Amino acid sequence: MTSLSPSRHRPAPSPRVASLLETVSTTSRSAVLVAGGYFDTAAGIGAFSLNSFALAQETGAVARRLHRGNKVLYDVIVNDLGMSCSTDVCTLPAAGSAETDLTPLNASAAEAGISFSVTRERNLRNRAARSMKRRLGEPGEHPLFAREGDEIVFRSRQYAKVLAGVVKDDHVVPRCPLIVAEYFARYFARLRAFPDCALRYVVDINSLADRDKVTKGAEIYLRTQGSPEEEIVLVFADATCAEPLALTYTAYDF
Repeated sequence: MTSLSPSRHRPAPSPRVASLLETVSTTSRSAVLVAGGYFDTAAGIGAFSLNSFALAQETGAVARRLHRGNKVLYDVIVNDLGMSCSTDVCTLPAAGSAETDLTPLNASAAEAGISFSVTRERNLRNRAARSMKRRLGEPGEHPLFAREGDEIVFRSRQYAKVLAGVVKDDHVVPRCPLIVAEYFARYFARLRAFPDCALRYVVDINSLADRDKVTKGAEIYLRTQGSPEEEIVLVFADATCAEPLALTYTAYDF
């Protein structure tokens, strides 16, 4: 485990950020993507979005200082599906406006001197559906997924049952864990664009209410596509983001 020790040349990170980066190397170049600022388009940008985006910026700034060769990216996930996944049952109300006002996040990023990308869950859902349909067509190549009636189940080592999706009229409808796994796949694909970085980390800041679905999604990604050089730091926080809890996972944990 890496210790984030202060030096004469760099300020000590705040305790809340130090705990998020404990396992990030200080001796090897790393590519780090920090995801914060999540919000639901139906509710708009609120306290959790603004505070988690500020935490992401602080985390990224410290990650950049850990090694002079580190690369840091920022992303904001936008829930434009309106899906509620507190259980294995996801509900999807009618779609709202396609317009998203990012003004508060843009202003925050400008003040911090960073740029960020935006990932929309609707796009992730469509990509996950296409990918799962291919997997179902090659069951021998993807033994961790099983079709049970209309349900697509992931063979988890943490949970008794993980519902990855359902099949309706020959179409795959992904559930939240599969959508989460898809954004981890996209994130790590972006980090592989830095071949000079030996290690890759995704620091994903989430609401406490989303703990189950993102943990399931992390397991799906790491066991089906992850590599030894990759690590996911799942961060859970309330709306203030004052005392975040970090849980670190690699492919070796499963």
